[in-house]
Amino acid sequence: MNQTICVMGANPAWQKTLFFPEWKPGSVNRAARMEEYASGKGINFCRAARCFGQCGTLLFQFAGGPNGDRLCAELDREGFRHNTIRTASATRTCVTCLDAAGGMTELIEPSGSASPEECARFLAELRTSVSACGMLAITGSLPDGTGQDLYLHAARTALSAGIPVLADIVRNAEFLLDLKGRIILKVNREEFLKITGSGDLSAALSGAAGRYPHVVFAITNGPDCAYLSAGGICRKYSIPHLERIASPLGAGDTAAAVLASCLLNGDDIFAAFRSALAAASANCLSAMAGSFAMADFERFSAQIAVSECR
Repeated sequence: MNQTICVMGANPAWQKTLFFPEWKPGSVNRAARMEEYASGKGINFCRAARCFGQCGTLLFQFAGGPNGDRLCAELDREGFRHNTIRTASATRTCVTCLDAAGGMTELIEPSGSASPEECARFLAELRTSVSACGMLAITGSLPDGTGQDLYLHAARTALSAGIPVLADIVRNAEFLLDLKGRIILKVNREEFLKITGSGDLSAALSGAAGRYPHVVFAITNGPDCAYLSAGGICRKYSIPHLERIASPLGAGDTAAAVLASCLLNGDDIFAAFRSALAAASANCLSAMAGSFAMADFERFSAQIAVSECR
């Protein structure tokens, strides 16, 4: 199996993280230090996959304006393979404010839409590459005002070529559920309940397993227990307690990257999700999104307890 993950990260951002001794809403807050780098869910995914070291990545993204130039130059400097569709709209900036207690506030600029012509170029480039990859990961949002069918066309392209799809998107995940092929949907608890139309997690898990038996549901809930439903089996995962947090930014992207990497490496889905959660916890000890130390990953992996759902 090809060990390259095709990553659809259509809406990147130039990331600025400001660190404060204390964050007071409505007040003047002076940062003690700042870090800035290329980011967005697709880029964070690629960075985490590199940290894990089992699979390569090929990123597909839109980028435009001075931020887009700076972002692509940084990806080139870091050695990430990327296929960038240039847009008339400028790439956004995301400012994250972190305090010493671990609190996080995000300020995200609006992103200009990708035109129909730019979307067509995006899909054309994706089609030429996805069949040579082992998996398609669809990550994050689309640029504001961009047609949501871009997700659908990308997923269909991969699935029709026999390539599995892992989706880690913030909304409108329902489009995947009725497609044919191997699908892994990574969502948080709130989104999963919305998708299933249930207010009760147990009922939602049972209903989803019966209605969508071909879909793997990987459900996270921040520091609380996570769940994996696959092939009629459901398991519950404890999350390690973190005494300190450098930044939670990118934890979900890290989980998605490690989950995809483990699956391409032939790991069992339940073991793969355990590794994904351990890596997400390790990411919280790093100031850079999608970055973690393998020693922390190994330590947290040993702390995760897995049990059958009840």
